[in-house]
Amino acid sequence: MEKINFAGGEPLLHPRLRDYCEIAKDLGMTTSITTNGSLLNRERIRSLYNVVDWIALSIDSGSDEIEEQLGRGHGDHVSHCTEVAGMIRDIGIRLKMNTTVTALTYKENLIPLVEKIKPERWKILQMMHIRSENDDAIEDLSITSDRFDRFVERHRGFALNNGKLPVFESSDAMENSYFMITPGGNVKTDTGNVISKFSLEEIISRGLENFVSPVKYQNRGGIYEWANLAEMRCR
Repeated sequence: MEKINFAGGEPLLHPRLRDYCEIAKDLGMTTSITTNGSLLNRERIRSLYNVVDWIALSIDSGSDEIEEQLGRGHGDHVSHCTEVAGMIRDIGIRLKMNTTVTALTYKENLIPLVEKIKPERWKILQMMHIRSENDDAIEDLSITSDRFDRFVERHRGFALNNGKLPVFESSDAMENSYFMITPGGNVKTDTGNVISKFSLEEIISRGLENFVSPVKYQNRGGIYEWANLAEMRCR
């Protein structure tokens, strides 16, 4: 294992998140957190400096009103994340942005917002239906592949400040391409858009490739330049 990402839910709600990141760093991993940013401020970011290499901010729209409809913030999510992004860069943690495209946002052009956030990596994902987990949101938020493709085409040629292009992940590309571990230590898969859980012992016994597709992992851009922060600081 070379890299681990703590996601949720909201990982910053966990009282031992920093401890987990420190353990992962001691094991030689690159560490990252995916967060909505609501609990981040300059002091909190500084406290993560030595144990977190990347912070990914989840921002799905350039509109605070739409973000609130999506459950992000109370009308200030975009402005808060824009401010927090500057703090993350200033303190020296690498910055990523995650955007999930939904029926409320597929017509948007997020390039002006991304130019303000200035992430090193921008991942754009199609809303994925996970049966029994987000059924209640499908009617209002799910989008067809055609609509996701329209969003992709609008942003495909946009280059970040470092020259990198956005990474696009359709629901099909995501399925069966992530190695996910639950807080209880089981491995979680989403084959067939249904969550199944297996013990780590069973995964090792049967072979990881029977649960996560190496080809899909590589094809969706799962391998990239995630060099740890210590290396970046030395440049």
